[in-house]
Amino acid sequence: MNENLTTEQVEYATFWNRVGAYLLDAIFLILIIGIINFINISNYKSFILYLPFALIGICYKPFMESYYGATIGKMILKLKVTNENFEKIDMTTSILRSLILVFPAAMYVPIYYMAFSNPSLMDLNGFMEFSKAMTAEYSMLGIIGNLSLILIIADIIFLLIDQTKKQRSLHDRIADTYVINDKKK
Repeated sequence: MNENLTTEQVEYATFWNRVGAYLLDAIFLILIIGIINFINISNYKSFILYLPFALIGICYKPFMESYYGATIGKMILKLKVTNENFEKIDMTTSILRSLILVFPAAMYVPIYYMAFSNPSLMDLNGFMEFSKAMTAEYSMLGIIGNLSLILIIADIIFLLIDQTKKQRSLHDRIADTYVINDKKK
């Protein structure tokens, strides 16, 4: 990482590059966590199997952006997350930056614990049957889903209306971070 960058040398990530990185990360996480969760719900209904993959999903963004300066999606598109001095962010900043995505995801963990401990749900066969019954039993799932959607939409709106041309979203403003093009040769 070039930590001697000046404001004139920085090229901020575009809206579409950021959307692309987000979608690549979503695909990556769905391929790993989504498939394991599908198999778990369809066959085992085990909280012990669910928990480590939930934690991977929750920790993915803060860990990757603090340790590597980018998630896999950002790496593919040659983007990196920096502080106001264009240096790699620390874990505290990364957690703060990720809160609007991590907090709703973390709220699912106790609900899945209750669901995997609920005898009436354990007797159900198939992913869809379990998911529908779980949604009916735990209405909080819908509230968390709606909260997540509202936060993502607010994040996108902040990104779209940024008048500074630095393409900063809500979570960038909360943590005072920037997403820039990584010009490593």
